[in-house]
Amino acid sequence: MTEVTDILIVDDQALIAASFTTLLNAMPGLHVAATAANGREALERLRTHDVGLVLMDIRMPIMNGITAIRRMREDPELRHIPVLVLTTFDDEDLVLGTLRAGANGFLLKDADPVTLIRAVRVVADGGSWLDPAITGSVLAALEPSETPSTPALTQHPDAVHEPLTPRESDVLGAVCEGLTNVAIGDRLHMAESTVKTHVRSLLDKTGCTNRVELIVHAFRTGLVETPPPQG
Repeated sequence: MTEVTDILIVDDQALIAASFTTLLNAMPGLHVAATAANGREALERLRTHDVGLVLMDIRMPIMNGITAIRRMREDPELRHIPVLVLTTFDDEDLVLGTLRAGANGFLLKDADPVTLIRAVRVVADGGSWLDPAITGSVLAALEPSETPSTPALTQHPDAVHEPLTPRESDVLGAVCEGLTNVAIGDRLHMAESTVKTHVRSLLDKTGCTNRVELIVHAFRTGLVETPPPQG
């Protein structure tokens, strides 16, 4: 029997929430368990529903997405739930806020259905998603102090504490594509436990605390080529 991922959609635009609900419910293994019109309602829904992913808007009344994500990360019972943020091109400052708050990925609101489904599955499975259409502009807006700064032991002055091994570089490239540990293992022909060990080493070497921060750091310091802004 296919394992089902229950999803909470948080968006103050009822039409968007309804459209996403219809699309996601039609996909095998995905189920919209609840919807919420703002961050406060989202936190309430998370207390009563066993959710495996939150699809979160940023701009909402009463409580916005940034505050809601921050509250989730501060709560021991909710901090493990992955959050995929919905955004638009003019939300650049707010996207930075969700990155700092602990979002697991960003998706443009006008993404095509195939991209939406893929992003949902990737983040729900433990991966990260940074839409290439906004990644470049977001990285450009980040201050240098917002990515870990460590002594120079590579050609990039604030890239890593110590040089990456060839295998770590391979894993980092796959992480920056948003792949899950299982998918990385399949591609690089290694056990999932080995992938986890490499990811942990990458986090330790860069001083990052999570995969999204690692991706941003890798792009910003040149460890991985930054995708060009689109649109």
